[in-house]
Amino acid sequence: MLKQIKNVFLTFSTKGGVFVFFRAQLSSQMATVLDNSVAFALKKTLDIFKVKILYFFSQGIESYVFATVVGQIAGGLFACFVNYKWTFKVRELKFRNIFFRFLLVWLCSVALNTFFTFKLTELLRNIPFIISLLGRNSDDIFIVVKLSVALIVGFVWNYTMYRIFVYKDINYRHLLRKILKKRSTPQS
Repeated sequence: MLKQIKNVFLTFSTKGGVFVFFRAQLSSQMATVLDNSVAFALKKTLDIFKVKILYFFSQGIESYVFATVVGQIAGGLFACFVNYKWTFKVRELKFRNIFFRFLLVWLCSVALNTFFTFKLTELLRNIPFIISLLGRNSDDIFIVVKLSVALIVGFVWNYTMYRIFVYKDINYRHLLRKILKKRSTPQS
């Protein structure tokens, strides 16, 4: 039985194709759990101590916005490393090259997650039905919103960009020359 489990795990860990997609989803879910755990714990800690972050125009940033960004950082670093070593198994590229591309995609992901978490949380916080349904815990609606937004951004943005841009060996100089050559040749 143990040998069969090991064989299934090895197949899952080494095969390409759909297995890469499943590994990406698994690593994404692990990063999401880390991200949301950090965000939820940080928000609750900041709320207990009634801390406001970065005062702008006499109003502090809501604790859940700050917690969302910090959680994204933790989850992002985890995802970058796991995807490099296990999901996409990039051997021909150095980690620092991957990390730069990952950083570009991840910053956009952080912006998408933070923006939509903020907008949807603020929208739902002002709906009387939600407030009455959750009672005094209505402020915690952000965690449901954050998880939903993270799943959508993960499927639509992150996986696609990881697969076609971040963890792919692309010769950018050759690609740029090819594009420039097409532009410089006269069209008939």
